[in-house]
Amino acid sequence: MQTATLEVVIKASAYRLAICILVGLLLVCTNLKAAESLLLLSGDSPTYESVASTIISQGPAIHIDTSYPSHLTKNSEQHLSSYKIIISVGSKATEFAMQYGRKNSTILSTFIPRLQFQRLSEKYSNRIAEKHISTTAVFLDQPMQRQLRLASLIKPNLKKLGFTLGPNSEKMLPELKKSAEDMGFSLNYQTLALSDNPIQRIQPIMDDSDLFLVIPDPSTFNKTTAKWLLYMSLRSKVPLLAFSHNYVKAGAVAACITTPEDIGRYTAEQL
Repeated sequence: MQTATLEVVIKASAYRLAICILVGLLLVCTNLKAAESLLLLSGDSPTYESVASTIISQGPAIHIDTSYPSHLTKNSEQHLSSYKIIISVGSKATEFAMQYGRKNSTILSTFIPRLQFQRLSEKYSNRIAEKHISTTAVFLDQPMQRQLRLASLIKPNLKKLGFTLGPNSEKMLPELKKSAEDMGFSLNYQTLALSDNPIQRIQPIMDDSDLFLVIPDPSTFNKTTAKWLLYMSLRSKVPLLAFSHNYVKAGAVAACITTPEDIGRYTAEQL
């Protein structure tokens, strides 16, 4: 009887050991699959890290490697060759992924302005096509229709919307015209060249508008221009609708923004 009992115990132990080994193998396989995903941050700023932590906490329960372009400058293509999915946070990471991503990979670009994503997609269009890389994005900026809806709430009698465009943002004009037409606004705008003095061009628009919409364009806008824009808004008594917390703190009446946590959550939903 003791021998039989011992035999049963041994068999049970062997069975449990086999189950443990099987579970271990499954976990290894899962981790190998998870290792095909890379969370690539443009930098180590709190904003990027907030996006990343939200993606990790609210995304699928898998391990995702995390790195920065600055850590992968040597043998960049080799570093990215292991990853089928690259989640790039910010413009710098997105450009790095498009430049060095492996064949048949997917780039999920997040926390990036739409115009910047379009510019990078055009810049690396040949490589993206040759490598059969799929790209998609979660944009930092709000849809134009939503911004104009906010403008109408700020100024219910809004008839003429003022703004300026630059070399990068002029592609937004068709969408602006369509959204304004749908909402019954007329547009009062100028397209600025790199050689223009933006302050001189903005003042006449500000004086002849019911509300001024700030459209970011790094080629024509800087901190000095932003300060003058706020001053002209105050002097002309024209509300300023901006795109960041800092603008609102400085005097803009409102801003249509997306928080890093929002971006992280939307990105996690795509995984």
